Amino acid sequence: MSLAVFGAVLIADIGLLLVTAISVFSPKHRIWPPPKMNSWQQYLSWIFFTVVMFGVPLLGILDFESLGHFHWSRYILGAFLFSVGLGIDLWGTRTLSAQQSMGKSRKIITEGPYRYTRNPQYLCFVILYAGLIVAFSSLLSLVTGLFAIFLFLVLPFSEEQWLLQQYGQPFEDYCKRVPRFIGLKTFKPSTNELYSQQESN
Repeated sequence: MSLAVFGAVLIADIGLLLVTAISVFSPKHRIWPPPKMNSWQQYLSWIFFTVVMFGVPLLGILDFESLGHFHWSRYILGAFLFSVGLGIDLWGTRTLSAQQSMGKSRKIITEGPYRYTRNPQYLCFVILYAGLIVAFSSLLSLVTGLFAIFLFLVLPFSEEQWLLQQYGQPFEDYCKRVPRFIGLKTFKPSTNELYSQQESN
C-alpha cells in the first residue's frame, strides 16, 4: 500500500515538474496556469496537484517513523510549523477569491498577505510540509515532501510570466515592491505604516 501511494505521488511530483518546465520554457504550450477554464491543462494540473497535496500526508501516516523514533519535541516543532503554514494559507485564501485564483478576475490583489509576499499560498505549503516531514519522521514522506517543497518554490516562475502578460506594468511594479516569497522587502509595508503613524502623531 505504502509503495503504491509513494509511486503515485512521485509520478505526480514529476508530472508537476514537467508541467512547470513546459510552461516556463515554452510559453506557447503553457499548461499552468491553464490557457482556459475546464481545459485538459487545468484538469491535468489539478490532478497532479491534488495527488501531491494529499499523498504526502497519507504517506507520513502509512510510513510513520520509518526514519526512527526521535525526540518527542519534534511533534511540537512539526505542529508549530503546520499551524503557521495553515494560518498563512487561510489568510491568503480569504484574501484571494476563487475567481481571482483561476484568472477570471482582472485585478491584482495586494491586500492581506499579498502585501508581504507575492505567493503566500506556496509559502504556506513550504512551511506546512516542512512541519509534516518533521512530525512524521517518514522516509517516503521525506522524499516526496522535499520534492513537493521544491515544486512550490518553482511553480511561481510559470505563473509570473502569465501574470505579467495579463497585468503588464502594474504587476511589474508590484514585483519590485514585494518579494516572491519572503525577504527584506517583506517588512517594508509594516515599517512604512509605523513611520506614517509616528508622523501623524
